[in-house]
Amino acid sequence: MAEVKTDSSRYPSHPVQVRSARHHAEQVLRDWGVGDSTTDAVVYVACELASNAVRHACTSQGREFGLTLRLLENIVRVEVRDPDPTLPADIAQEEDLEADGGRGLLIVDRLASSWGSAPEVLGKTIWADIPLEIAAAGADRTAPLCAEGTS
Repeated sequence: MAEVKTDSSRYPSHPVQVRSARHHAEQVLRDWGVGDSTTDAVVYVACELASNAVRHACTSQGREFGLTLRLLENIVRVEVRDPDPTLPADIAQEEDLEADGGRGLLIVDRLASSWGSAPEVLGKTIWADIPLEIAAAGADRTAPLCAEGTS
């Protein structure tokens, strides 16, 4: 079995910190030698989950969210932990193209081979497994993977 690599970081719960988490994740994955298409998918998922943690987890100023990346044999696992115990609701499988938001977990569902949530003593962790050989997600590489603080 290949060596497991793990990186964990914490960020203040503020929309601007989503960009910091995105940049950190990208650098870690590059340092680990993860390919471009997998890196793009992992960074996008990390950004979506971090944005949700900041936006929907009702975290007050001074609270934090955590981002953990795990390089396993065939996947990269993305974990975002926040202090709100509310687990995500089931996602609708239909996209509402008129909606202002709400497609973040649908995108995570499509990029990840599996994803889920786990309650913690304080809060919850949302995780997603991204296959190492994921096909390009059709993202425009000239555009940022996600806007800061949005989902």
